Amino acid sequence: LAMALVLSTPSDVRAQQVSTPQGSSKMEERPTVTLNIVSGDLSGQEKRDFDLVERAMRDIQTRGYAGLDRHLPALRRALARAPAIYPYVEKRSADEWIVRTQEIGETVLTATMLQVAAQEDGASSVTVRQQPNVYQLVALMLGSEAVERRRLDEAIAVLDQGLARQPDDWVLIKEKASALQAAGRNEEALKLASEALASDSIRILLNAGALHRSRGFSLIELQRMPEARAAYDEALKLDPEDRSAKAQLAYIDGLEAGQEPTAPVVMTPSAAAGKPANR
Repeated sequence: LAMALVLSTPSDVRAQQVSTPQGSSKMEERPTVTLNIVSGDLSGQEKRDFDLVERAMRDIQTRGYAGLDRHLPALRRALARAPAIYPYVEKRSADEWIVRTQEIGETVLTATMLQVAAQEDGASSVTVRQQPNVYQLVALMLGSEAVERRRLDEAIAVLDQGLARQPDDWVLIKEKASALQAAGRNEEALKLASEALASDSIRILLNAGALHRSRGFSLIELQRMPEARAAYDEALKLDPEDRSAKAQLAYIDGLEAGQEPTAPVVMTPSAAAGKPANR
């Protein structure tokens, strides 16, 4: 949660222009596409709901989940009125798109893909507006709070509302897996993470390490140690410095050497920040 809720659209996201080079005779027949990346402005109810998220996050940062209590009714109302269609990438006109993320890296990658598509269509420019992913943030806050306080059925239902709008939101997938694991439903959590990793979503590919770790956690609980080891090895291939994966592999080594298992502690993202493992 703390990692995902970088709440304000970066102030240093200025208009960026990138021209696609013409690398072949075929490409030279098409116009160069200018890519503009700019900060998008929220308005109306979406802006008011984002202001609510910012206030709630400030209270979480100072008081922990207790600081969220007074915001819960308003957050639930915000999620209830969220648009039924709220995609990560939304086309607003022939040459203008919205990308809903706080991460400029994700915006640039997505914008580059849109630029290539625009060139295929013979366009001369494309503008990408980066905006906060407001209602996904609301779903994450509500889901994380419910996981933290072990209202697990509620957490799963709330996270499903967010995933209905953006099925490849890897943070919500990871949080739902945590709720399922906390409920002892490790087969379901394993299936959720495995199906996500089998998708061709760029968002999933960019954040696959967290989902490999989620698979590993469930596989340990299911006592499928060789598969669990393989899952954490996959996470380390993506990030050789992944402390959580290293710690869990050491835990598997201990189990295989006869060490007594410890009770699992499923961490919510905010609780787990800076900690090496889910145990």
